[in-house]
Amino acid sequence: MNFLLKLSAVSCFIVASITLLPSQPSTQTQDDEKLVLPARDPDRVSRRDFMRTKLMYTQNILEGLTTGDLDGVEEAIKEIQRVTQAEQWIEIDNEQYRKLSGEFKVSTKRLMAAAKTRNIDAIALRYYNLATNCIDCHKHVRNAGYEF
Repeated sequence: MNFLLKLSAVSCFIVASITLLPSQPSTQTQDDEKLVLPARDPDRVSRRDFMRTKLMYTQNILEGLTTGDLDGVEEAIKEIQRVTQAEQWIEIDNEQYRKLSGEFKVSTKRLMAAAKTRNIDAIALRYYNLATNCIDCHKHVRNAGYEF
């Protein structure tokens, strides 16, 4: 139970991280490497809404873990995997971001593998890994001064 409380705290941090994203992008990182996002397309879901959708699915995983709804956990993971393949998946032309984005995708695959075992402790551990990937990436994005 103590582990699930820690997972809840991590989820709350993710919500705060997304909410506190900076409002103005920076064009330079500390290493003077330019960050480039694809141009915004008004017909697409906004990046902020897109990230909030991903957050909703991660919260659904935590809900499934706490209530024992492992089918709901698997469904939420499938949705996260679908989201990472969507056109709106944000790709920043920055080596560190690409590394973090790749780690998130790997964490999602590992989370799904754990979910298929139906072992709630294994799923919780992989969820924690996924959540820390989110936190690390959003720290990087905030530190670079990027806006979603």
